[in-house]
Amino acid sequence: MGNIWNMCLETWRAYWGEAGHIFLFLLGLLYLMVRKKERGKRSILVAYPFIVIVIFFFPVTADVIANYCIGQSVYWRMLWLLPVPLVIAYVCTKLCTAIKNTGLQMMLAAVFLGVIVLSGAQVYVKDNYHRADNREKISYDVKALADLIRADAGDKRKKLSAPDYIATYIRIYAPDIQMPYGRSSRGAVRETGKQLHLLLNQEWAEPAQVAELARRAHCNYLVVKGEDEAMDQKYGMYGYSLMGTIDQYHLYRRVKQ
Repeated sequence: MGNIWNMCLETWRAYWGEAGHIFLFLLGLLYLMVRKKERGKRSILVAYPFIVIVIFFFPVTADVIANYCIGQSVYWRMLWLLPVPLVIAYVCTKLCTAIKNTGLQMMLAAVFLGVIVLSGAQVYVKDNYHRADNREKISYDVKALADLIRADAGDKRKKLSAPDYIATYIRIYAPDIQMPYGRSSRGAVRETGKQLHLLLNQEWAEPAQVAELARRAHCNYLVVKGEDEAMDQKYGMYGYSLMGTIDQYHLYRRVKQ
């Protein structure tokens, strides 16, 4: 349960980043809770976010949702369920309309608008956008790995095992490259495919196990993420020869049948 709890905390921090909208949201919830006139809105604007947050952080529900429904890598999407814009907009509107003077209302609305803008993070920055070099808009590492496999195999059968990041996008860019499992191991007919998927998505896996499972799954290509200098030699001992390295990803070809 400790790992699940840490995953929830890391996801929560990463989702909000350095933006301050979470504080505006929490202040808005506090306002709705203490104001007697807002009692009728609490069931929707306060109770609902509270339930979502409890589900998000409760280890049992977090484990089920993250590991059996959507995956840990996209668990942050649970926070899309929080009505952050709705609560902030509603509270700001209530505070503005509480003043009867039109001029003061406009000034207060401008202040709130400025606070909301300054609390956010600029998304239109250079690092967030770049010109894609392929129609599918696939990142360089995925495209380079797929092109290496295609150039090596030609018209021959190509079956690949790779971590989720690579496997997911190679399916888009190169659908002719087969795999023993679908996204998050879905579609794996045999237990071999599920075990192989699990190992390749760990921080580190024993090369002997990965190579043996890839052989059983009839994969003639294998992508492994790692920085171990001896890793290539280890996979070579078990029948997979290094073809190339793209960033942290090592591409191997099976040389023993």
